[in-house]
Amino acid sequence: MARIKAQGTQVFAVVDGAVVRFSCPKAFSFGEDAFTKIDATCLDADTKDYERGLRDPGEGSIQIDLDDENASHLQLIELADSGEKIEWYVGSSHSKAPPTYEAVSGIELPEDRIWWSFKGYLNPSAPTTEQDTLVSYTFTLVRTSKVVTTPRTVTS
Repeated sequence: MARIKAQGTQVFAVVDGAVVRFSCPKAFSFGEDAFTKIDATCLDADTKDYERGLRDPGEGSIQIDLDDENASHLQLIELADSGEKIEWYVGSSHSKAPPTYEAVSGIELPEDRIWWSFKGYLNPSAPTTEQDTLVSYTFTLVRTSKVVTTPRTVTS
């Protein structure tokens, strides 16, 4: 029975034509998609009938304990302030191989880990400060596409 540990998951994005790794996230959530309901009920029906409508991509989040010496933490704050839509890539803990990006051919995902990819933007966040904790940020991640799962290649 295969179990995939969350510890070791890495978060990447393509920003200004380069792959950026957001190091040391505390938590990451993709959010849940919803679908509109199209009423297809006949007048003589006893029960309502629906067809599935358009996808409404979910809102997830990314949380960090702020480290102002970590450039990727400062870049998250900048991205949230800009509202820029970017391509996100989340790699499973199976390996540490990062994706590569070329303007002509696009993204290349290593085959030795599972990848979850989507497009979306961050909403700005204010820091949270509480007694006996680290200063943290929880950014709302607004997806503008579904999450695509790219399975890893398993060798026997």
